[in-house]
Amino acid sequence: MMSAQPARKTRLQPIPYRLRWRPEGLLPGAHPGHGEGVEGEFRRHVSLLRRPDPRRIDLRASLRDPFGDLKIREFAPRRSVPVAMLVDLSASMAFGGALQRQVAELGALLALSARRSGDSFALLGCDARLRADVFLPFTRRTGVEDEVRGLLEHAVAEGAGTEGLLEAANRLPNRRALVFLVSDYLIPEQRLAALLDRLWRHDVIPVVMRDTSLETSLPHWGLIELSDPETGTRRLVFMRPSLRQRWLDAARTRRQSIETLFARRGLRAFDLVDELDHEALARRLMAG
Repeated sequence: MMSAQPARKTRLQPIPYRLRWRPEGLLPGAHPGHGEGVEGEFRRHVSLLRRPDPRRIDLRASLRDPFGDLKIREFAPRRSVPVAMLVDLSASMAFGGALQRQVAELGALLALSARRSGDSFALLGCDARLRADVFLPFTRRTGVEDEVRGLLEHAVAEGAGTEGLLEAANRLPNRRALVFLVSDYLIPEQRLAALLDRLWRHDVIPVVMRDTSLETSLPHWGLIELSDPETGTRRLVFMRPSLRQRWLDAARTRRQSIETLFARRGLRAFDLVDELDHEALARRLMAG
């Protein structure tokens, strides 16, 4: 397994995100929610007879009404949502130090953005179990982004299996949450389908980790040593153009299969390829 130095901390700027639903609950936040309130996002004018609340009478709208009806302002209250980051810590995620760099940066950015929006944030790291050493319960406290970065920078991905992600799904609140599911998705499709089905009530954004060096560094000819990070087995393979192409085709086919699995559930992934692109992430989150 390759060792990696923790990434140098950079000054992060929070990014906005748009929800595809109106959250419920009582805690104030930045997102237009269900129900009605005396403040928030303006929704429409309604008759005072329908909503007898003189505090919200709009005199201008009332004077413009041809029937002389008194109008009041109706608002959509702004609510907060839980934001969770579920991270695959199986051994394959250790490749190239992406966990300590890209994933740690992503976690810090999401935690900061959630806090600035008035939302709570949780981190759940998993391999074959839910990892207590990479766990942070829902919180809104100042500095949560530094805690998340520190946990991920020091996390060791060496476990076999991803069953802990199912346990993490059960730890999420009953109310709808925004969930970032971070993995290289080298997960058996049947297990991945079961995980996505377990997360049905939440708005899930799959974050797919990819390192292009796995493709670009493959030689056309020569002996290469392969190792399975989860089992530790190693073997020598004589690489040749035809075998190299079969491997690349198999990787492409698997990506297409995973994308189909997402599409069937109405999910659209964000590809984290080599480095975290803040602008691309912001575009994805604002698309809802």
